[in-house]
Amino acid sequence: KRQGLSAGYYLALMGHKVTIFEQRKQLGGMLRYGIPNYRLPRKKLDDEIVSILSTGIEVRKNVSVGVDVTIEELHKEYDAMYISIGAHADKKMRIEGEDAKEGVTSAVEMLRVIGDDEMPDDTGKKVVVIGGGHAGAETANHIASYMKNVTIVELQEDIAMDEVDTPRNGLLADLKKNGVRICTSTAVQEIKDHSVVVSGKVNEEIECDTVVISIGHTPNTALADELKNAGYDVRIIGDAVSVGLVGPAVRAGYLTARQI
Repeated sequence: KRQGLSAGYYLALMGHKVTIFEQRKQLGGMLRYGIPNYRLPRKKLDDEIVSILSTGIEVRKNVSVGVDVTIEELHKEYDAMYISIGAHADKKMRIEGEDAKEGVTSAVEMLRVIGDDEMPDDTGKKVVVIGGGHAGAETANHIASYMKNVTIVELQEDIAMDEVDTPRNGLLADLKKNGVRICTSTAVQEIKDHSVVVSGKVNEEIECDTVVISIGHTPNTALADELKNAGYDVRIIGDAVSVGLVGPAVRAGYLTARQI
């Protein structure tokens, strides 16, 4: 994750021996799995990561702490542990149909797949994106760029309101260019097998093949709670504490490194 890489970088510069455990195939966290390539080119991100790792940081990818390696093993081998697992847990709408095993996914999961360069082949399918914040709008735009029929359903009066003006204007222009339908001031009542029932400014049953839920994400505190309850001295940083922006997350990594 971005704050984990930041902490590792500064710890390595301070002379510590640093090992990063990463559950995914690639490093970068939300910089890779939450921001589309056209907004943050992968080559630039990869170059930055190579520069960080050149300080001598060891990386172990595809490792789930608590599954592939135990907490006890880490405690015996290392003097300090930092938890920087980001905020990859999806918020729930608590409506009927959102937990369907097929045809329903989250923006975080979809961007995660795209971040691993595993593009879903849904050309020609109809997609409804629930949630028109920054992540939902970016996801809808990315999907629509592959010639898909995309509709955004947003409860607020407008979309991408959490985005600053200049990037937002470009995003809105892209959505229009890609033919994305936008339903604002509209609430989702139910997700069915091949449709989404909405009400508000728009009252209809929207046909679709796939539903992408993007109403926000939250920290997964299970690992941190487990470590604390076991009495381990751990430090939790960045999005693992609360969801924030890139700059503060990088600074949090630096400030945490100084505590050693």
